Amino acid sequence: MLDSSLSAIHVAGTKGKGSTCAFTESILRKHGHRTGFYSSPHLIAVRERIRIDGKPLSMQKFTQYFWEVYNSLAAQKEHEHDMPPYFKFLTVMALNVFIKEKVDVAVIEVGIGGELDCTNVLRNPVVVGITSLGLDHTSLLGSTVELIAWQKAGILKPKVPAFTVENQPGDSLNVIRQRAEAIGCPLLMAPNFEEYKWPDGKKPILGLDSQVQTLNASIAIQLAHAWMNANNNQASEKSLTHEIPQSTVKGLEQVKWPGRTQTIDFSPQLKIFMDGAHTTDSIKNCLSWFKQASNRGSPKRVLLFNSTGERDPTNLLRPLYDSQLFSKVIFCPNIASSCTADQSNFMVTAEQQLKRTAAHLAAWKAIENEPKSCSVHTFPYVSDALNFVKELSAVEEMQVLVTGSLHLVGCVLGLLDLSDEDV
Repeated sequence: MLDSSLSAIHVAGTKGKGSTCAFTESILRKHGHRTGFYSSPHLIAVRERIRIDGKPLSMQKFTQYFWEVYNSLAAQKEHEHDMPPYFKFLTVMALNVFIKEKVDVAVIEVGIGGELDCTNVLRNPVVVGITSLGLDHTSLLGSTVELIAWQKAGILKPKVPAFTVENQPGDSLNVIRQRAEAIGCPLLMAPNFEEYKWPDGKKPILGLDSQVQTLNASIAIQLAHAWMNANNNQASEKSLTHEIPQSTVKGLEQVKWPGRTQTIDFSPQLKIFMDGAHTTDSIKNCLSWFKQASNRGSPKRVLLFNSTGERDPTNLLRPLYDSQLFSKVIFCPNIASSCTADQSNFMVTAEQQLKRTAAHLAAWKAIENEPKSCSVHTFPYVSDALNFVKELSAVEEMQVLVTGSLHLVGCVLGLLDLSDEDV
């Protein structure tokens, strides 16, 4: 099998699975291991999804491996439609890259769910993680957190240690436990972040700035050390809480995961806060971070928002409205500009995206139960929205929160023209 020579860590979850993977990869790299990291979605360029030692695959290597895999699959197909679709192709390509690049460990983020996700082609991961659960992709995974938990727990494997957190919604933790027991998977709880013993007693300042990231960091510590123990032929029979090595602390402090609790000082008058948040709980966590991170002076605050798919805009927008933080609200689709070549989702037309923008505007107006406390604007392109904000900042100091769709965050990052080091 493709994964037979690959030493992998597999991570599922509704919230924080990408951040957990980023922490895990960073820790392992700081311990001197050569790492691969497969994630989704990408923010600016597709090659971000496949990283070696923390850096996106170069254009040259991405092109090389793309054609290697494509030509190999094309040579084996019997019918025109035998080629795998986009995400499956990238998954096969990523695993191939990690094997060819001889990584010590590959950190693999699940796409959607777990049980039926194509990353679940991994039959022998070294350790598995399940992050915080919630309602998302309900048409695919089920309408309750318990049904979603069953899908996420589909990545559990016999005799392969798995880590999750105690604070799961509803009865979802019991569902995970039942699936683990049924297949003989040792399920362990990641400790509270406060329980760890840090070098010199100093708790690290996480590279991802949010209180909720302590949950993800704790799972990552367990995953990374379970892998290192297995690599040294030591079993992981209980959660690690003894003094954490300095290399692990460096991994936690120096992690980079763009588009998640990220702040960019665009100019002295304009600060941009970005956090992809696609569930109601994630929006609330984002607001908590934004309030703390932006709590300096009294600048005007602007919300730039979009969401995609089946997500109920009212549920996502209500916490943002109730916060009463914003003097202006902007809705726009995930289309960077009028000349954008790489639309984030080719299955959704520009017309459909504009209808979604109109739905956000209607939802916001429906929520308003008092005279308007802020002005609301819509734009057809993210570039128009950013230009509007820049013009505002020429007059007074502005703070902008970009949240909702990660694709929207990616459009903003792309327009800011950041380097590979920033993505």
